[in-house]
Amino acid sequence: MDIFQMLNSLTGMLPGGDLLYTVLIFVFVLGILVFVHELGHYKAAKSVGIFVEQFSIGFGKEIWGKVDRAGTRWKVCLIPLGGYVQMFGEHEGRTVEKKRQHESFTHKTVLQRAWVVVAGPLANFVFALVVLIGLMLIGEKKLIAEVGEVLPDMPAQAAGLQAGDVIRLIDELEVKDWDQLRDYVSANPDRPLQLVVQRGERMLPILLTPKLETFTDPLGDEHQVGRIGIVPSYTTFDQRHDPLTAIKLGFVRMYEMTETTLVSIYRLATGTISAKHIAGPLGIADMAGATAEHGSYHLLMFMVIISINLGIINLLPIPMLDGGQLVYLLIEGIKGSPVSETVQQWGMRLGFGLVACLVVLATHNDIRRFEWVESAKSLIIKDNSDASAPGQEN
Repeated sequence: MDIFQMLNSLTGMLPGGDLLYTVLIFVFVLGILVFVHELGHYKAAKSVGIFVEQFSIGFGKEIWGKVDRAGTRWKVCLIPLGGYVQMFGEHEGRTVEKKRQHESFTHKTVLQRAWVVVAGPLANFVFALVVLIGLMLIGEKKLIAEVGEVLPDMPAQAAGLQAGDVIRLIDELEVKDWDQLRDYVSANPDRPLQLVVQRGERMLPILLTPKLETFTDPLGDEHQVGRIGIVPSYTTFDQRHDPLTAIKLGFVRMYEMTETTLVSIYRLATGTISAKHIAGPLGIADMAGATAEHGSYHLLMFMVIISINLGIINLLPIPMLDGGQLVYLLIEGIKGSPVSETVQQWGMRLGFGLVACLVVLATHNDIRRFEWVESAKSLIIKDNSDASAPGQEN
């Protein structure tokens, strides 16, 4: 039992302990990811000589604060739904003394300001990559190819597979984990497969033919796959990787998650995927609590996914987000002068309105359709494979 499972046990003894646990985990996860994002802005600003006035985790009333030797006020505020780094001379229209222009945001070059803006999302990606590599080194959790349940009227039932059977060989190929088994079965519909199954101390040969079925993945794509009708027991083992393999797998996993997120955003924007699948703060909090109940590995993997999402979303060309600021800087670089303050103010209002509408929609989805949250929990907790692959059922 690790620290998050211990915390779950302790809070479970209190009235409303489940809710308290969820809130604590949500604040922890969001606080870490916001800190990472803002630290990226902070470090980039310092690297080009910009004075940072405030570094805030959260909004609203300050509940803790401290000024460091450089004069930056570090603070934690009451509403833990974001954060910001306030830089000297950041806003147009603010008078900056000539002797301090060298440490003012607005008096830096376009490229220097772009570096400061993009460093926040970049920090989220770096965080995700470092955590992924660390998890691969410590031990990637994989599912044992063990049958947890046999579904009725499917080839596995007809062939005599039972709960507790561990599949060791398939067509003389050693089965290392559930993902390998699932992928092999999925790729071979309507073809007889020879399995060797361990049942207790015995090794039993079993012949069966996967049934061809249509599977729809979370992105809405349909796949023709083979199914034999078994569900895993969700018993896991740790697979440690050498440093070079861990680095490679870290990049691979990050690429897969980034690609899935980008495709999801595109399909949401084009209406291919229903907007009902957008999760808001309540859904994220619920998933954070659920993953933490299963231990640090699953919570860290959840944080990786959210960090990648934060990085991508902040790069969208929406005023109020980092991507919107990059668009303004691109226009400034092309025309040779800043976008007018009036245009920026109207853009800020438009961006705020759009983000507010998305938050309202997402919160509405969280309240009405928590079954989607449940399925997402299952995906994060029980399946660390590519999101576009068929589900765990075989």
